[in-house]
Amino acid sequence: MYDLALSAFTFDNIPTIEKKVKNLGEIGRLLKSDGRIVNLVSSPEIYTHEWASFSTKDFSENRQAKSGDRVRIIQTDLEDKRPVEDVVWTDEHYQETFKRAGLELVRTYKPLAKESEPYKWVNETRIAPWVIYVLKRKKNGTIPTSLKQAR
Repeated sequence: MYDLALSAFTFDNIPTIEKKVKNLGEIGRLLKSDGRIVNLVSSPEIYTHEWASFSTKDFSENRQAKSGDRVRIIQTDLEDKRPVEDVVWTDEHYQETFKRAGLELVRTYKPLAKESEPYKWVNETRIAPWVIYVLKRKKNGTIPTSLKQAR
């Protein structure tokens, strides 16, 4: 059993709620009763704005994307300019995913950059490109039936 599990951008690439629920539920199952999951994900806004090191200007279809849709983004500070393909997921759908996985949301963070930092921020000071969800197992600590059946 673990005190802490970190997931950094993992769920940006898992395509369905069923798979997200199964994976998060399994992570939750490995936590101690007072353990936490820190789940860092891309916000839907990252796919519709320009950033200091990411670009979406060539992918206007991202603006109509709904949870579960594929979206593309280019990391501009790398030599390889091929687009990365992710799966967009809204906060509302993450909330439902956590609930179905037997997890409880402890806190949500949407960090912003600061004007005083020595970078040429584009939108980072007013729009959070990432979301950090801190989660714990629901009080009863049981694994949801849907996960037991999926094994």
